Amino acid sequence: MSDLFALQGRHDCGKSETLNDVIQLLSSKYKTAKINVIIAGKDQKVIFQNVKGLTVGIETQGDPNSRLKQSLSDFLQANCDIVFCACRTNGMTVNWINALSKNYKIHFVKQTIVNNNYQNSNMNKAVSLIQLSGL
Repeated sequence: MSDLFALQGRHDCGKSETLNDVIQLLSSKYKTAKINVIIAGKDQKVIFQNVKGLTVGIETQGDPNSRLKQSLSDFLQANCDIVFCACRTNGMTVNWINALSKNYKIHFVKQTIVNNNYQNSNMNKAVSLIQLSGL
C-alpha cells in the first residue's frame, strides 16, 4: 500500500517551509528523478518520478479552502506511491486526507513549533519525514 505523510499543525507553524525543504532535499538527493513542478513559488505542488522507482507527490498548501483537496486527487490519479502534504489539526483538511485511507496508509506527523532557530528545526523535520518514508 502507498503512504501519505501529512504534516499536521496549526496555522503558521512551519508546515509549508518544512515541505519546501523536503522538495529541496529530494531534488538534491535524486538528481536523475524527473521533477514536474505543477505550481512553483512559496507554496509548491510537485510530482517526482523515479525516486527509487517511485512516484512522489508533494503539496505544501494545507489550509482550509486551499488547493489541498484537488492536489490529493491529482496525486491519486498520478499513481503517487508516496505523498507528502500539510494539514491542520482537525477539520476539512484532515477529512480530505482520511478520505484516501483506502488508497494510502495515512501517517499524521506533528509539526513542532519552535520559537527560535525555526529554519534548522524545519530542515530537521524534513529529514525526518524523508527517513520515515524510506526515501
